[in-house]
Amino acid sequence: MRKITTRHPLAWSLVVLLLFSAALFGGSYLLIFAPSFFIENGSFLQQLVAESVMALVGISLALIFGYGFIWGQTEHFGRGIVCGMYIIVTSVFSAVVSVVMFITDPVSLGYELGTPLEPVWKIAVFVIMTFLIGLTEETFFRGIISNLFWDKHATSVYGIRTAAIYSGLVFGLMHAVNFISSGDSSAFGGVCVQITAALVSGIVFTAIYYRCRNIWVTIFIHGFLDFCGLIIPGLYGGSIADTVGAYTPITAITNSLPYLIVALILLRKSKAEQMLTEKGIVPESVPEETVKKDKSSFKRALVIIIVVWIALFVMSVVLNPDIQNAVNGIFDGSGFSLGEHVLDVTNSGEWSGDITFGSQYEFTVESSGDYRLEIDSRPEDTNAFVLVQINSSDGKTAFESNYGGICKIGMTVGLDAGDYVLNLVYNYSEVTTPEASYRTRVVIG
Repeated sequence: MRKITTRHPLAWSLVVLLLFSAALFGGSYLLIFAPSFFIENGSFLQQLVAESVMALVGISLALIFGYGFIWGQTEHFGRGIVCGMYIIVTSVFSAVVSVVMFITDPVSLGYELGTPLEPVWKIAVFVIMTFLIGLTEETFFRGIISNLFWDKHATSVYGIRTAAIYSGLVFGLMHAVNFISSGDSSAFGGVCVQITAALVSGIVFTAIYYRCRNIWVTIFIHGFLDFCGLIIPGLYGGSIADTVGAYTPITAITNSLPYLIVALILLRKSKAEQMLTEKGIVPESVPEETVKKDKSSFKRALVIIIVVWIALFVMSVVLNPDIQNAVNGIFDGSGFSLGEHVLDVTNSGEWSGDITFGSQYEFTVESSGDYRLEIDSRPEDTNAFVLVQINSSDGKTAFESNYGGICKIGMTVGLDAGDYVLNLVYNYSEVTTPEASYRTRVVIG
């Protein structure tokens, strides 16, 4: 099988990518037949079921493609940890910052004051799930796909870099499945940002694997990265979709640039030559014709990933709700204020079982004019609806609209000076998830 796949690694990696997506949706489909316990106890338990199916598929494919030897690669673990130290350190820093933010201002993260820890068994599910993600994705994308490109291209320094770039490209494109699972078009910009970061981080993960040839290293680092990135939802309740939906275009740059620097360090000439030597190739003896051919392939791969990254970054800007609001405010003459707000409230909690329920908030508008109204609704169960209504003190309705599922939108609303009441009325007649959490933020400014 390896002789066949080596000829066209990009085509075969896309086949693996399709099988990965099929396993993902197949695992999710099994939840239809799962006991209600799995549906009622949060997205991480559901993800654990899907990841278990995907892990089995990935392990089977590794054997079919002739890469079963990856499970016996146990040397150079320390070298791999050193190569991945940037990811480990930044993951710890991210987790610490998240915990401090949760302790000092939980409302800003969509949680109520005094939100308790999840039950111990749910936290255990979260921990197992994050490292199972590492096992699954590393099996598919380092164990299979990076080896496909290695077998084809790793004949010179440029060839190793080409293999790492293509591997990162496929890894980044894998995250496009989140366009389907994000639940709402308002989160598409966040998915684009996630893909841009994954394109470059995929190169780094591949470089780490090439440097140490120990799949267990990248499994550990990948799982640890996900654990730290999701630590608050994992400990206090939440989902992966909420985290992805919050990504902004700035995140694409702040995440990608450091990973690019790390990739350049890990794949520098001296280390690439060391990889060749460990493969049994003497760098000085590589034919000039091979080097020239590999250099041409490297340039082509570099152009492809740069074009894809830029296209995704532009899409993340165009699809970002906050930027859309700002642009709309400029063109409709209402402006867009980043300063004080007339109203900024977050209503969150867990569904008690009532079909309809709601909250009221009073506020005052000092001067008449056009104001930006931003609504960010993120119910755990996307079958939930929320009616957003603004009434003046004389009973007139200044704004009223109904929203379903996860949404983040902005618009202009005309308000006269005076007192108002914001009504948030939830309709949970179609919700099937007991104690489903909800969070709605409304900003007027």
